[in-house]
Amino acid sequence: MPMSHARSPFRRALPVLSVGLASALMLTGCAGGFESTSGSSAEAGTGTGGKIVAALPTDPTSMNPVKTGSLVVLSVFFNTFDQLTKITADGSLEPKLATKWTPNADLTTWDFTIREGVTFTNGEPLTADDVVFSFTRILEDPTSENFGYLSSLASVEKVDEVTVRFNMKAPFSAFPRNTSLISIVPDQAYAAMGPEAFAAAPVGSGPFKFEKIQRGVAYDLVRNDSYWGEPAKLDAVSLVPVASDESRVNGVLSGSLDVAQISPAQVEPVKGSGAANVQSELSNGVVFLGVNSKTGILADAKIRRAIGMAIDKKAIVGTVLSGLGEPATQMLAPAVEGFVAGLSDGGYNPDEAKKLLAEAGYNGESIDFEYALDGRIPLSGEVAQAIQGYLTTAGIKVNLVGADQATHTLKVRNRQMKGIYLNTWAPSTVDGDLPLTDFYEKAGNNNYAQDPRTAELAVKQRGVEGKDRLSVFDELLGLSNEQGYYIPLYVPANNFAVDTKLDWTQRADGLYDFSTTGLKK
Repeated sequence: MPMSHARSPFRRALPVLSVGLASALMLTGCAGGFESTSGSSAEAGTGTGGKIVAALPTDPTSMNPVKTGSLVVLSVFFNTFDQLTKITADGSLEPKLATKWTPNADLTTWDFTIREGVTFTNGEPLTADDVVFSFTRILEDPTSENFGYLSSLASVEKVDEVTVRFNMKAPFSAFPRNTSLISIVPDQAYAAMGPEAFAAAPVGSGPFKFEKIQRGVAYDLVRNDSYWGEPAKLDAVSLVPVASDESRVNGVLSGSLDVAQISPAQVEPVKGSGAANVQSELSNGVVFLGVNSKTGILADAKIRRAIGMAIDKKAIVGTVLSGLGEPATQMLAPAVEGFVAGLSDGGYNPDEAKKLLAEAGYNGESIDFEYALDGRIPLSGEVAQAIQGYLTTAGIKVNLVGADQATHTLKVRNRQMKGIYLNTWAPSTVDGDLPLTDFYEKAGNNNYAQDPRTAELAVKQRGVEGKDRLSVFDELLGLSNEQGYYIPLYVPANNFAVDTKLDWTQRADGLYDFSTTGLKK
């Protein structure tokens, strides 16, 4: 079988907003305690050399890839460690440490061929033993943040010097994508150093290597000149935790940061500053309305569908989000494997919504609408108010209930929502398997419907590949829309302020990969 299959159409890039020719950022500038020993500087017009400073939204909890796998730390690990596979900027899958991967007939085992000639930064060769060790240590540690990515994995074994076999608990077609999140560590060095010492002085095999770690201040990387692949163009990268949206913008405008994620509300100020470019591309996530379809009037599919048809998603994207996104038609974003091109959700049709409400006998009963006041969804309050306005116009009475993000998340996890609620899902694997598990399987946090047919289809897609798998997604996501189990709202853009001299490709998941980043010629 081929190592990857044809994927659905991926996200469309939104226009890159050029915001002036002058740049207030110096690519060779320093911030966050950055100290480089490379001694190199940018060579004008060559696209190589230079040192940049990039903002992380939070401080990573650890630099030990066996223990931690949060999104923020992946922006460090993608540059300093190797994984078996790689998810590219557009969301497709390609080889990395593994040159190929082949399943058995029923997708219950996967054999990966490991690239030869790879060395860690301590000079040790990377072998099949290191791969087995890295996965096994995670499997043996349920407290690891990566443990969930390997929930389908029963065991891993070395077949020969270049082959590693992964034995699944059940058929699992998406497994190669999950390996893109697991960084490979040197077994002997890790065992000798121990977890804490390894986190303080990590040993990887990626295009950059650690030069200095200052927790909460900066993670300083320099080019790994012994890297097996195409050498990095940049001399050095400093990753600096900057939690405040305002501080990230100020850092870009002042020249202390070269690239930083910004909120939709900050795009226009940066655009008008003349200090940087703004890059905006559709993300791998969907903002949606979850629905408790088991209680009260929301148990009626007609009312659930009416709610979706009453909301002008295009207008919300155009006004509240300033055009930085696109309306969603399903519970997967276009960048995600499993997205179904051409799938309809009924569209904006307020007249049909009112007709469905009348057929359902709706008499103005109030529906709680819960949302987080801050946190994961930018401008969530404005989005919630816009939705309330559209529902009110359609004759649906809505009671807005705001809470802090932690409280809102806890209610989602405990399935305590009484009506409708604002939520978002962005799979780190850029594959539909993870969200489908949460949306449609019995234990899913968002699965109020508990429909046995959607649960069956969510499992079925794991046992097929290619067009057969996409057909299952088509049936499942179409059924979800017909029943109004969820109301997909929009796919937001990830927005970054970027130095005008920096040639950097933005990923769909919003994480950093500087392996091919350089200076514009």
